[in-house]
Amino acid sequence: MENQDKDGIQSPQEIKPTPSLKKRPIGFSMLLIFASVFNGLLFVLMLAGLFYSEIVLNILQQYYKQVYISPGLAFMFIMAGVIITGVSVFGLILLWQYRRKGIYFYIPAQMAMLIVLVVVLKSYDFINIAIAVVLMIIFGIYANDMNSGKSLVSPSKNNPS
Repeated sequence: MENQDKDGIQSPQEIKPTPSLKKRPIGFSMLLIFASVFNGLLFVLMLAGLFYSEIVLNILQQYYKQVYISPGLAFMFIMAGVIITGVSVFGLILLWQYRRKGIYFYIPAQMAMLIVLVVVLKSYDFINIAIAVVLMIIFGIYANDMNSGKSLVSPSKNNPS
């Protein structure tokens, strides 16, 4: 208390420098926001599908006319979707906290979504496939630099490191 002035502000002798933390690049933040909104909406829709599975069954059957989807199969798709999108959202949360292990949750979940989309449902929606693949590659590039010794951003004048 003796090194504080009347407003309670610490004197310069008391201020200790904080260790330099890696900053998340703005481009990475924008990608995380985009992916979080997309995967978050999918997760909410999958959760809603648990309660309204007959509506989901009708939508799936109309969209995938070449495949017969039974109510049990539709419920399994919904449960798998909840789990996969939940894992994907969890990975995005870890990536937002700039933890490299988030990539180990996000990329396999995205790959599982693509496998279901292409192999199981035989949907060749190239736009969604391209977006998912590009996001996985970009996140992988950023994750590669997360634990490396080099900083992802150049040090600023205010933050000497």
